[in-house]
Amino acid sequence: MSIKAIKQSRVSDEIFRQIKEHIISGEWGPGTKIPGELELADMFGVSRVSVREAIHRLVGMGVLTIRRGEGTFVNEVLPKDYFNSLLSVLMIEGASLVEMLEFRAIMEIESARLAARRATEEDITRLTNIIRNMEKLEGNKSDFAAEDLNFHMALALATHNSVLVKVNAIMHDMLKKAMEEIVDLTGYKGGIYYHNRILKAIIEKDENSASELMREHINVTLVKVMKLTGSGTVK
Repeated sequence: MSIKAIKQSRVSDEIFRQIKEHIISGEWGPGTKIPGELELADMFGVSRVSVREAIHRLVGMGVLTIRRGEGTFVNEVLPKDYFNSLLSVLMIEGASLVEMLEFRAIMEIESARLAARRATEEDITRLTNIIRNMEKLEGNKSDFAAEDLNFHMALALATHNSVLVKVNAIMHDMLKKAMEEIVDLTGYKGGIYYHNRILKAIIEKDENSASELMREHINVTLVKVMKLTGSGTVK
């Protein structure tokens, strides 16, 4: 069997790995408050966007909890094999952009409805900050795509449905690949436009508008992708 060159990992993946190791080793045990985003960014020498992406993944997996006004904490229940069972799923490859968008339609249209019903002030603040970050990152494809995905992860958190949150976390790597290619194909304006409108509907607790706007957002993207690439296989 030949040896293959090792691909350089994304910054957020390395942050995720190191935080995971601190938790599994017991250095950051159950109930421990981990350093804040800004402190972690300084420690790793990276942007807060990359730190936020890694933290959202761990929150989605049920490993970390963000407590408003207090910080981010390691959850009390943390089986040692939890990461391995989840990360093995992330090795799946070969889904097309069309398939990923169809999956997102199934998951996110009703997620937007639930978010409009259940979102807290903390959820709304998180979603608002992500959109503001996206506006600042126009032209930076990689970081913009990371924040775009963070919006959808934060939307899942706003449903306060643990199954939806965990499914999004498990699918994170595949969604990330798809998001980067979608941004490359369709640009920046559409995501910001629809995210602002969806957030407005969530703030107004307009469940029907939130879900219909998400349906329109994904369908518009799907049509563009099909027109430009056909199947649009994620590479």
